[in-house]
Amino acid sequence: MMIRSIHTPVVDRTDGPGAAPADGFAAGRRRWLAGAAGLAGSLAGGAALPAWAQSPPYPSKPIRWLVPYNPGGAGDIVARLIGDGLAKALGQRVLVDNRPGGGGTVAAQALASAPADGYTLATADNGTLFNNWHLFDKLPYQPSSFEYVAMMGRFPLVLAVHQSVPVRNFAQWQQWAKQNGSRISFATPGVGSPHHIAMATLDDMLGLQMQHIPYKGDSAAVVDLASGQVQTMLMGVATARQYMKDDRLRFLAVTWPSRLSSMPEVPTFGEVGIKDFEVAAEQGILMPAGTPAEIVRRVNREVALILNLPEVRDKLETLGMYPVLKSPEEFKAYVTKQAAAAGEIIRRKGITIN
Repeated sequence: MMIRSIHTPVVDRTDGPGAAPADGFAAGRRRWLAGAAGLAGSLAGGAALPAWAQSPPYPSKPIRWLVPYNPGGAGDIVARLIGDGLAKALGQRVLVDNRPGGGGTVAAQALASAPADGYTLATADNGTLFNNWHLFDKLPYQPSSFEYVAMMGRFPLVLAVHQSVPVRNFAQWQQWAKQNGSRISFATPGVGSPHHIAMATLDDMLGLQMQHIPYKGDSAAVVDLASGQVQTMLMGVATARQYMKDDRLRFLAVTWPSRLSSMPEVPTFGEVGIKDFEVAAEQGILMPAGTPAEIVRRVNREVALILNLPEVRDKLETLGMYPVLKSPEEFKAYVTKQAAAAGEIIRRKGITIN
């Protein structure tokens, strides 16, 4: 897949394979032109031009997409894939602006201070959506600083153990974990990461008191798990697939409602008796608070159409992400609920960043 930067914007393509349905930008533009034509007579007679007709139809210039990751990673690729679809649907370029750092706070702050005109949006993950409100003492923005535009999808997590651990299934893992408790070390990509909060949740549910070993990124954590430096972890599906034929790791359960076609032999947590444990790394789209509701709904609708394209779903699945569609209202309610649950675990486990 070609990776584009802000200097190489997503190309505008409004026809050909994968083009958006006709009720996208083109249809909206035709409706606007029809209304403008209907005003011609009254304007000739000196009638005042309505406020809505004084502005060009949305969008009339390129849209900036803030991405809280370095170029080339899964989250960056997701934004570029969806951004390409938006460019086709809206008839304007989508410029990806990578703003990594601070667990998503750098991109979130840039979004909160951007004009609420529909020309800036951002990827938001678990940090911005749920966790950072409880991990940081102070943030330069609030949940009310954003419009919750669209859910994009979820990255399920898979429970893995090193082959030296004497377990073959989750029931044995649970018994082993309860017997060894604080002598067990689990790896994560970092403090406050989705993997950390998820494992802290499982640890709390089962009363285990395992020891957390944070790493600087997923790759380092998985390498140490494969070498036996740590004993267990929750990892992303795409990473797990790379080790499916590697005897050094065993996979015991996945945090998804149903078994995944890419690893059908791995049961869900629900199947092994752990109900309501469907935690995941999640991604959605935000805009600055005050962005017009019609723009929010328009972008939500176009994102839903893009996520329903078979070729897009296939590409996302290779990254370990599974699309989840929600209206803006459903997305905001979901974020509120998940943030409360994350806050409870973070406080109970004493997790903090600063």
